[in-house]
Amino acid sequence: MRYWSTSKDPKMTCIKIYSLSFLILIAFVVETDAVSCCLRYTKHPRRCGILKGYIIQNMTGSCDLAAIIFQTEKGKSICADPAQPWTQRRVACLKMKAARVKTSGF
Repeated sequence: MRYWSTSKDPKMTCIKIYSLSFLILIAFVVETDAVSCCLRYTKHPRRCGILKGYIIQNMTGSCDLAAIIFQTEKGKSICADPAQPWTQRRVACLKMKAARVKTSGF
């Protein structure tokens, strides 16, 4: 019994299947990147003491909201409006924390 194949070489068919699977996986990873975008801002300011860093989210094709994404000590992400005064104060606080760590030699 002979199965239909576009290639006479079984190795070539296998390579095509692996290549297609890889491309589908890459497309899935790119699409799930949009999940990490902030869709809305938090309404409650957080203390600087619980924050360990931040990421700036610019408006791009997949993320249509400018935001500051704060990372907490417990691994949570908090989306904040970059125009809010409390957000700017937390960014300044984190920069001061980073400067202290840098000058202390750790």
